[in-house]
Amino acid sequence: MTKEFDVVQLDVHHLRVIRAIADTGSLSRAAIALGVTQPAVSTQLKRLENMLGYRLFDRSEGGVTPTPMGELLLRRTAALLPQLDKLLEDIEQRVCPSGPPDVVRVVAVASALVARLPSLVTGLWPEVSEVQVVHDDHPERLLPLLAQRRAELGLVKDYPGYELEIPANVDTAVVVTEPTFVLLPEFHPLAREKVVDLRDLRDEAWVTVSDSSAATFTKYFADTCARHGFSPSFTHQVTSQQVALLVVKAGAIGLSQPICDPGNHGIVPRPLRGDVLPRRHILAWNKETFVAGRREELLSAVVEAYWAEARTAPVYAEYLDRNA
Repeated sequence: MTKEFDVVQLDVHHLRVIRAIADTGSLSRAAIALGVTQPAVSTQLKRLENMLGYRLFDRSEGGVTPTPMGELLLRRTAALLPQLDKLLEDIEQRVCPSGPPDVVRVVAVASALVARLPSLVTGLWPEVSEVQVVHDDHPERLLPLLAQRRAELGLVKDYPGYELEIPANVDTAVVVTEPTFVLLPEFHPLAREKVVDLRDLRDEAWVTVSDSSAATFTKYFADTCARHGFSPSFTHQVTSQQVALLVVKAGAIGLSQPICDPGNHGIVPRPLRGDVLPRRHILAWNKETFVAGRREELLSAVVEAYWAEARTAPVYAEYLDRNA
């Protein structure tokens, strides 16, 4: 008679039970080895034998011995069980906060900090052999990668009133809240000022990056202008920040992160008066990855790296000194 059973039900726990029984020679000693009660082992064995339709061990006063079917199962699992143990160890290594994987995956939006992330990770975790950085200016696409453990670390940005929706299994920490600078052509009258009032730019022609990744910031900017009593004229819509710089040089007004000094002749970055257009740089990680174990150290290192970069941008450094 052909025996039929659902092989999917034969799990690692079953294999450990029959291996312990065979190794110890009795159900009671197997229970001790497994850290469970003897009735629990007996129940597991009966359940497995009923599922398979075969008796796996012969019982006697001296203990138990494998039946032919039991010996067959034990031979097959002798090589399989160590491989399963290694697989579980590898999976645990990937999600366990006690140590990082060999290759760490970082996702990040554009910022002056991105280039520093690999050295910051390997500085804290020297055992990491490689850091792979994926750039994407859509933070809403990056956070799910952390939630799904397809990346270990992320660096994103958001704006007041337009905060990101953070997945439940992702933790975040604010690296810094920074101002937005305006970019003026050097011949603009306001280029001689140390600080520019947003209202003084109400009649200017603005250049914006039309990529969908900038849509949230463009709306944030338009809403801010509305609160200052005007609607900006988006005269120039370009496809990249590099093209935007060329348009500013020719006479339009642009916007920039303060740490990203254009360094181009003909363009002058200036801070805006008051707490206008702030943005947050946010460090993010999955709660179950190795990052969680040293998050405070990592955050401190990223913050330190930010301020080191900030000091390399002359106008921003001067702004920070004035507001210290």
